[in-house]
Amino acid sequence: MRWFAGWLFFLGLIALAGGGTIYATNLPQVPGEDDLVPFTGFLVGIVLKKDLDGTDTVYFRYRDHDQLYKYLSIYPQYIEVRDRLGIYRQVDILVERDREADGDGALPIWGLVEHDPYREGTVVSYDDIYREVTQTERSWQRVGLYVLAAGLVALIVGTVIRRTVPYRPREPRA
Repeated sequence: MRWFAGWLFFLGLIALAGGGTIYATNLPQVPGEDDLVPFTGFLVGIVLKKDLDGTDTVYFRYRDHDQLYKYLSIYPQYIEVRDRLGIYRQVDILVERDREADGDGALPIWGLVEHDPYREGTVVSYDDIYREVTQTERSWQRVGLYVLAAGLVALIVGTVIRRTVPYRPREPRA
């Protein structure tokens, strides 16, 4: 029975390390609302691309502005932004203050308001994007917490077994 307790200690430590790693690597990488600044411009171009990780992306190009902005497929209302957002219209976006462009030369968008004179424009708030982006990370963090809890239970059960089952030395065999 004490061998079983040793295995529980081993598996508990592995579970603690794995659960901590799962939890720490899935912390949401979302800026706070205070770190965002509005950008207003006249949208003149939309480019659709697929990133290396398989994420579909809509790139925005504004008149008299060289910086590209991107709207990722993991954001809410991606299909509406991709298919119905009109060019040659004023589109207000929220971007992160003092952020360098990503490897593709674009800044991620954290909020969007389309001003369309013919129909109700597309509106995606920061809160909607925040909820959608952090949903996957939160679920993986929950998995990490479950694995951490299982590791703690294994360590506690192993300690209880070690303390309740007395050690009985055996005679050496010849």
